[in-house]
Formats: sequence, structure tokens, C-alpha cells
Amino acid sequence: MTSSLSFIRHCTKNYHPLSQLAVSTIFVLFGRATRATAAFVPSTPFSPAVAGHPCFLWRRKASSETLKMVPTPESSVMTILESPSAERNKVPIYNMLEAMVFPPLIDNNMNDSRSKIHVLELAAGCGVHTTHFVSSFLSTNKSMGMEWHPSDPDAEARPSIDARVQRAELEDSVVPANAWILGKSGGTACGDCGNRDKGDAGASQSGNGGDEADYEQHHDFFDLVLCINMIHIAPYEATKGLMECAGKVLRKGGMLVCYGPYKVGGTAVESNLNFDKALRSRNPEWGVRNLEDVMEVAKTQGLEFEQSIEMPANNLIVLFRKT
Repeated sequence: MTSSLSFIRHCTKNYHPLSQLAVSTIFVLFGRATRATAAFVPSTPFSPAVAGHPCFLWRRKASSETLKMVPTPESSVMTILESPSAERNKVPIYNMLEAMVFPPLIDNNMNDSRSKIHVLELAAGCGVHTTHFVSSFLSTNKSMGMEWHPSDPDAEARPSIDARVQRAELEDSVVPANAWILGKSGGTACGDCGNRDKGDAGASQSGNGGDEADYEQHHDFFDLVLCINMIHIAPYEATKGLMECAGKVLRKGGMLVCYGPYKVGGTAVESNLNFDKALRSRNPEWGVRNLEDVMEVAKTQGLEFEQSIEMPANNLIVLFRKT
């Protein structure tokens, strides 16, 4: 850097001193910007980036810098991961929850003299939705509290969720992320017989099977189960597991909210059909599901279809209620 600045002074020695200062400043800032840009690389996608549906998590290259890290109160270090797709859809999804889902749940809880809404977020990813939804709810609902349970089988996702929660100072409303799994063996987070570790639950990395006793304590406990962008990027067994899990953990009258692309009547808009082909080329067990098939699986678990709502980017929100 010293030799570079000497070169600049030599080249601008016949110019006004302010010109020398301006050129030197631009050179320094450009050098820093170049190094900062080079420090970021796309990591393995948390969800596949296919046909206009990018969902990359971003992290820094290994270096002495720790800007990617968030220190916790315990002085440990945890990585915060990013999801551009979650950043894009968090506002429209929350707006729908605020308008159509939270009001009846608040009324039910008040009628039962309960002070908190209990939410289970399955496939919670890196925590973008968790912190946005909880902070938005608490900012506009002073008479009702919230207890949010984020869940993800990915070992990298859970520390990111917890770090985001700590950064947002939401520990009083969000419990530490759990590793409940939607797999073949009963479709629950727990007692999955290691299917998640063998990839049978649709993920590429090994994860903790969770604690069966903890899972059983939450039967008939939640007012809302939320699952965003999971059904199409996991084997169909995970959809069955989702419905069985929701059927067990939801209170009577509780709601399941699913978000993502669907086929209706066996077809969809062209972009979603192309997306479906791209997903199946990556993994034959993935794909955009027929809404009618998902509704049928939900029905077997005591979940009644209420309605589907069109969302941006050709996605749907699908609402079910436990009967």
C-alpha cells in the first residue's frame, strides 16, 4: 500500500494537493471494496437454486476476519447464514399471517385465558423468517405474547437461527432451535431411526435425530405450524411426515400454513413446470407437488383444508385447520 501511494504522489505531483488527496482516497476505497467483494463466495445451497428460484446461503471465505460471525452472550461464536429468497418473501408471508392467521388464534387464546401463541416453524432455514415474524408480531400485538419454536435438521442452520435470535434480542420469545426431523419412520422429528442421516428425509448433511421425549411433550401444544419452501425440495415422505407431525402437535382448532409452488389439477404456470423439471433432474424424489395430493395426505391426519392464497412469484399459501 505504501509503494502504491508513493506511485500516486509521483503521478500527480504537478496537480493541486486536493486532487492528489482525491485520487489517493479513491485508490484506497477501491482496493478495500475489491478485497471485501472477493471475501464472499456462494456456499452449498441450503435450498437448491434452480430456474429463477435462488436460495443460496452466503458465508465468507476462511480468513482471519470474523465479520460473518455474531458473538453470543456466552462469548462463543456462531455463523449467521443468509437466504436471499427468504429476505424477499418474508414480508408478503408475514402480511398474510397478520391478516388471516393470527387474529383467530389470538381470539382463541384469549377465550382460553392463554397469554401466548405457540408456533412451530419446521424447516426454518437460517432464521430470516423466525426473527422477522416474531419481531413483527410483538411490535403490533401488545396484549398477546409468543413462544416460537424453530426447527431444522441441518446442523449449520440451527446455530444461524439461534445467532439471529440473539442478535435481535428475541430470546424471551424464541426457544433454541431443535432438530426435529420429518422422515420415513413415522414422519416425526424424533424416533426417525437414523433415516435423516442416510438422506431419506431429503437433506444432504447429517443431522441430530432429536429427542423423542421432548417431541412427545409437545403433542397438542401448538397453535400454529409453519412450513415454508420444504415440500418441493424433499422426498414425498417428508410431506407425509409434515402432516403427521402437524396432526400430533397442533391443538384442536390450530392451523398448519404451508408456502411454496404447487400444481393444481396436475398442471401449473410454465415457470413452475420448468422448476419442477429442474428439481427432478437434481433429485428424482423432489418436485412441485399436486395440491390435491397434499390435501389428501393432510386429511388422513385430521387436518382440514381451508383455502389456498396466491402469493408473489407463482407461489401459494395453503391453510389447514386441525379438526
